[in-house]
Amino acid sequence: MGNIEKMIDFGLAKVGRVGYSMAYPARLGPKFYDCSSFVHYCLIAGGFIPRTSLIGSTETLFKMKGVYLKEIYSYNEIQRGDIFIRGIEGKSLGAGGHTGIFLAKDKILHANYRHRGVSISTSRDDLNSFLALRRSYKERYFRPIASLSPGYAIVEKLGRALVLKAVNVRERPSTRSGVLAVYYPGEAIHYDQVLENEGYRWISYIALSGKRRYVSIGDGKSTWVRI
Repeated sequence: MGNIEKMIDFGLAKVGRVGYSMAYPARLGPKFYDCSSFVHYCLIAGGFIPRTSLIGSTETLFKMKGVYLKEIYSYNEIQRGDIFIRGIEGKSLGAGGHTGIFLAKDKILHANYRHRGVSISTSRDDLNSFLALRRSYKERYFRPIASLSPGYAIVEKLGRALVLKAVNVRERPSTRSGVLAVYYPGEAIHYDQVLENEGYRWISYIALSGKRRYVSIGDGKSTWVRI
C-alpha cells in the first residue's frame, strides 16, 4: 500500500543533492532529474506506482488519473503529498508543463531549472513563480491512491488478446473498480501491459479517451481471455 511520508522522504533526500536535466538518459537519475521524472521516482518510492513503471512525462502523469491518482478539484482541498501539474493536458511536454509535490498548501517540493535541481519553494520566496494556487484547465491537482496489492508485477508487452467469455473493462486492476464497458466472446483486445493483482491476471491498454483501462483475463484456474 502507498505511503505518503515515504514518498516525501525520498524527495526531501534529493534536495540540494540532485541536479536538473531534461536530457535523456540523464533525467533518469541518480545525478539528475527533471520535474516529471522526479515525481515518478517519488511515487515509486512511496509504493503508489510499480517499480517497473515507465519514467514518463507530465502527460504520463495525467493518464494516471483514475488508476494511481485521484483528481482534486479545488486548491482549498490540497493536502500534504498531493501532486500538481501545471500545463494544459495534451500540450504539457517540455517547457509546456511543470509538476511537483505539495509539502503543504504554501510549500512545494520539485525538480526545476530555476534552482538547477531539486528544491523547495514556499510562499515566502518563489512559489508564485510556479503556481497560480487556484485550480484551472492549466493547473490541476492530484492525490496518489493505493490501488494495487503488495507483490504485484507489471510487464510491458504488446499483444492481441482473444475474448473467450464476456469480460468487464475497469478503470483500475481490481474487481472493486467500476465497470466501464464489456468485451464479448470473439472480440479482440490490443494491450501493452500484463500484470497480476488480487489473485487475477490482467491486461491493460490506453483507451481512445487517453486513459488506461484494465481487463481481467483469468484467475490461475480459469481463463476467459487468451493472450
